[in-house]
Parts: sequence; structure tokens; C-alpha cells
Amino acid sequence: MKNKYNWLTGILLGIIFLIAWIRIVNWHEFISYFSRFDLKYVLLFSGFYVLAYILRSYRWRIILTPIYRMRFWESFFLFMAGMLINYLIPIRAGEFVKSIILKKKHDVRISASLPSVFIDKITDLFPIILIMILIPLLAVKLNLTLTIIIVCLFVIFLVFIAFLFFAVNHRQKAIRILNLFFKIIPRTLRVKFEDFFENFVDGMAIMQGRSLDYFRIYFITLCAVCSEAVYVYAVFHAFGSNASYPQILFGYTLMNLTYILPTPPAQIGSNQFMWVLIFSFALGIDKNLTSAAVTFSHLLTSLWIFALGAISLLALNIRLKELVPRKES
Repeated sequence: MKNKYNWLTGILLGIIFLIAWIRIVNWHEFISYFSRFDLKYVLLFSGFYVLAYILRSYRWRIILTPIYRMRFWESFFLFMAGMLINYLIPIRAGEFVKSIILKKKHDVRISASLPSVFIDKITDLFPIILIMILIPLLAVKLNLTLTIIIVCLFVIFLVFIAFLFFAVNHRQKAIRILNLFFKIIPRTLRVKFEDFFENFVDGMAIMQGRSLDYFRIYFITLCAVCSEAVYVYAVFHAFGSNASYPQILFGYTLMNLTYILPTPPAQIGSNQFMWVLIFSFALGIDKNLTSAAVTFSHLLTSLWIFALGAISLLALNIRLKELVPRKES
């Protein structure tokens, strides 16, 4: 029942975003942009989109090393399997899937590997600093909605960083605070939750004393963001836009940060609305050109995610139904 509720909520959210986007677009102009579109140009540069996922999977591999030393391609397959589940289920379930597969394949405790996934997602928020730097440099026009989004993402980033610092440096206090919340859980389940989260808090120390690795994962994160921005830059220019690379870098970095939040299945609706909100209302790119760019880009990136996700599941010898949450779970 809970899974159905999550799906319905995600679908409803997607419909709201989709309706808002449809009301913005001039469909005659939208279609006209496809007549001047250069497909070969974009397909060539879509490799930069895939490169960004390769870099992020390598970053997660670095974070996880003290717990389990993965082969390079194994980390990529695990990462893309999680991406596929995230795309299908609107509650970021793919983040848990990576730990579930590690448990199935290598008997790595979920409570031991999950902190690495959590730290990996915190690292994805690091480019919010880049956003703050680019706002005055590009003279971005921030409306109320964009301001709220940026502030919320920055607050989430600070909260996560604070939790990570607190869990690493004040383990016992962090466990006591968590135990206060567990008092609302029935006693029969409380022990299991307490054991799991004690192990989880212990796992948060995975980056302790790894100063060089901190620089490595932040550098890789920036390289991944810049790589995706090259692809998006190519998409806009294939439709005739003259937007600069720094503008596209700002817009897509902000767009990418919003993926930390729950999204509709396959990001349908939310992608279209957010691209127009960021690239058109904030950066001044024509809204119909932006709509054409996001429509094509969404289709192409979906094909990449489904293809690479399916190949990854085959390589890992995992069936999709083994990973989709069941009622009894």
C-alpha cells in the first residue's frame, strides 16, 4: 500500500509539473526548432553525459574502499543499476539498491555500505558552492521560486555536512539522539533499529583521516558536473542557442542539484518545468528553445540510463524484480 502511495504521489507531482510546462510552451515555435536540429552533433557529445556517470561511480568506489574494494567496472554497474531504480521509483530507492546488491553478492552488511552511499549523495550537493560563485559572475536573475530552491538546497547541504561531522566526532551523542526517536517504535522492532543505526553511525567514520581522498572526490564531482554541462551545452547549440558555457554550467549544475529531492517516475514533468524555470526565466534563453532542448535531452538520457542500467543488471546477474520493494519488505 505504501509503495502504491509513493507511486501515486510521484505521478501526481509529475502531472502538475507537466501541465505547468505545457501552459508555458508555444507549440508552433517548439516544433520549428527541430527543423534546424543537428542530431549527429549531439550524439557525439552525449558521451560526456556517460562520462559523468563513470566519474561518479569511481568517486563512490573511492569512498567505499575501506569497507569493500570494488573493481572499477563493478562500481559502474552497481551505480547504473541504482540509477535505473531511481528513474523508475520516485523515492530514491536506487540508493538502497546498491547496498542491497553488495549484500547479495559479497555479503557486505547494508549498515556498513549504506553510509558510503549517504556520503556519496552529500558530495553531489557540493557544487552548490559553485552555484554561489557563479550567481554574481553571471548576473543571474533570481525569481522567488529559484531563490527558494537554492536556499533549500544550501540548507540541506549544511544539515548533511553537520550530521556527518557530528556522527564522526560525537558518535555516542549521535546514537543517544537517534535512540530518542526510536522510543516511538514498538519495543519488538526497536532493538533491530538501534543496532542498525549504531552500525550506520559507526560507518559514517569511513572518511575519517582521509584528507587526500576528500580532495579527490570533490575534484571528481566538479569534473562530472563540468562533463554533463558540455553535453547540455551541445544540446542547446544544436537547437541554435548562443548561450555561453558558464551559463549552461550554472543552469545544469542547479538542475542536477534538484535531483537530490524525490522526483516523479522517469522525472517526467519535473525535468521539463525545471529546465524552463532555470534556463529561461533565470538565464534568459528562449523558453521554446529550452523546451525543445529538454524534450530531446530527456529522451536521449533516458535511453542511456535504461540501456546502461539493463546492461549493468545483466553484468551483475541480478533481475529487476529482485530489487523492486515487495509488500512483505
